Amino acid sequence: MRGGKALVTGSEGFVGRHLCEHLAASGFDVLGCDLTVPTGASYRHACDLTDANAVKGLLDWAGRCDYVFHLAAAASVASGLHAPGRFMRVNVEGTVTLCESLRAAMPDARLIFISSSEVYGIPVYLPVDEKHPVNPANPYAISKLAGEYCCHYMRAAHGLHTVVLRPFNHSGAGQRDEFVLSAFARQIVEIEKGLRAPVLEVGNLSAKRDFTHVQDMVRAYRLATQLDSEEDAFNLCSGASIAIGDALEQLRSLASAAFSVKPDPRRCRSLDVPEICGSAEKFHGLTGWRPEIPFRRILEDLLEYWRGALK
Repeated sequence: MRGGKALVTGSEGFVGRHLCEHLAASGFDVLGCDLTVPTGASYRHACDLTDANAVKGLLDWAGRCDYVFHLAAAASVASGLHAPGRFMRVNVEGTVTLCESLRAAMPDARLIFISSSEVYGIPVYLPVDEKHPVNPANPYAISKLAGEYCCHYMRAAHGLHTVVLRPFNHSGAGQRDEFVLSAFARQIVEIEKGLRAPVLEVGNLSAKRDFTHVQDMVRAYRLATQLDSEEDAFNLCSGASIAIGDALEQLRSLASAAFSVKPDPRRCRSLDVPEICGSAEKFHGLTGWRPEIPFRRILEDLLEYWRGALK
């Protein structure tokens, strides 16, 4: 196990919180930043990553770090369809500003950039490996690919130590209901508690996605600190896809209330990927990582989370 000092951007987000907890439990000295942070959290710093002066202040506050995990981003594919300018500003400009600031203040730090499988677009073959062509099909995916290119440039031109990770879908306790499994779980719990009619609103149930538990995903992020390979983009995924409709039926079996299903066109994308599953063999070969937590546990954790949150 390798420790060290780590700075996590987006530390107050869904994955950021899980990552900070995991890193701390693994022996890292963990600092975090986000647009806003809890009052009195001395290990967190508020920072707008698109503001160069603010980022300089962040790095001065953090001091020398061994690793910087860059999770901060506008992350909802659906929201990006309606606010492409915001996604480019936050995800691209924020990454550029962070890279430039790290080059000046912490040139020896390793930047672990969290990209997305969305950069692949509609697959031309399955499972998708890192040799698959990139073809981003929405503003979020475009912004993430631009962030990757920024990291590639900073590595080639200035020697900044960068690693790009491409996580496929991941979920678990604490995920916002903008994302499909969490959206289902919240509605089910609202039905259980009598807060809504017993009708679940759904989008495209035939789409198939490759899901990993968030705790397995942050374990992979930690293992990326050990990479010494010249390969700098890695898929993180389970290697299997599941239909959204099948996931919903598993949630139904875990629910304590019956419900019907109603299609909601607002929950469908105009340009959707019918199926995607990935190969994480390159990352596995270098780190030994494979997901360990079964898919059903994701659903159980989501229901438990919303049952507590909707008191």
